[in-house]
Amino acid sequence: MPTPSPKSFPKWPITVPLLFVGLLFMLATLPVTLTLALLLSMTPNYRGAIRALLFLLCYFLCETAGVLVSGWITIRHSHSKTAFQAANFKLQCWWAHSLWQAANRLFSLSFHNHGTDALEGPAAILLPRHASIADTVLPMEYYAIPQHRRLRYVLKKELQWDPCLEIVGTRMPNYFVERGSSNSATEVAGVTRLLQEAPPEEGLLLYPEGTRYSPEKHQMLSAKALDGSDLANQLKRWPDLLPPRLGGCLSLLEANTQHDLLFMAHTGFEGSANFAELMNGNWTHSTVHMEYWRVPFADIPKTPSERREFLFTQWDRMQHTVEKLKNLEN
Repeated sequence: MPTPSPKSFPKWPITVPLLFVGLLFMLATLPVTLTLALLLSMTPNYRGAIRALLFLLCYFLCETAGVLVSGWITIRHSHSKTAFQAANFKLQCWWAHSLWQAANRLFSLSFHNHGTDALEGPAAILLPRHASIADTVLPMEYYAIPQHRRLRYVLKKELQWDPCLEIVGTRMPNYFVERGSSNSATEVAGVTRLLQEAPPEEGLLLYPEGTRYSPEKHQMLSAKALDGSDLANQLKRWPDLLPPRLGGCLSLLEANTQHDLLFMAHTGFEGSANFAELMNGNWTHSTVHMEYWRVPFADIPKTPSERREFLFTQWDRMQHTVEKLKNLEN
């Protein structure tokens, strides 16, 4: 059964009607908005306006289709938990793959994978870099779908305002974290329980940084960090990353009894951190490089202090790999 998130109330009675109204509005006004996007695309700051508009339309179409199919799944498979879970996983894969295809084609992206041997093997805990609204589909596209491997996600609670993510995400064993919660112990316990309840054939995904990296966020943290503090030193150590949030990461490593770790570095998504950046065209014709490495369960340290240093060492490797992949783009 899905691991419940505390203090949660359903958003879909609000978001689903808004989704349908939004799609109808986009379709009805498409000739006008396309004309405006064409005019905007002639200016340097909005040269990606047409592609961004079409991607937004694809997103609304995928969301609407996902909501409708999720309703059909409820009617068709409510009698069987196994069939119900399988159908929702299939829908999840379709949704992620469709958005990946839309982004790939509309923005003329080029993808290159390195270290793909690490994707083979038993189910793993995925610990990817997070730098964009778009990189969230990569674990599904390059790991879960080709490996036929279900993933349990640790997601921020704000994503429940996305109707598909809320409906299907709460049906599957995922956990929506309340960032900045006054009861962080409850959130950490929910994340670790998600792993403890996972069968050997299912993996888990956690973004160690807790939020998307951006140069602005990195600079903001640097401005707040006291000179010589652990945070200040970590930010200097990892200029292209945010420091990993130790609470959830270390608790997962402590609770882990069998899963390998699978790290995922990538570059090329820096121009898609938000919708405004899609508008400026920086992401068009981008080359995306991804590299993976696996740490077998037997090689994960057993004591808390060793696991902390181990995590930092892996983040050093993440920083080094990001730098290496950026050089491949030049």
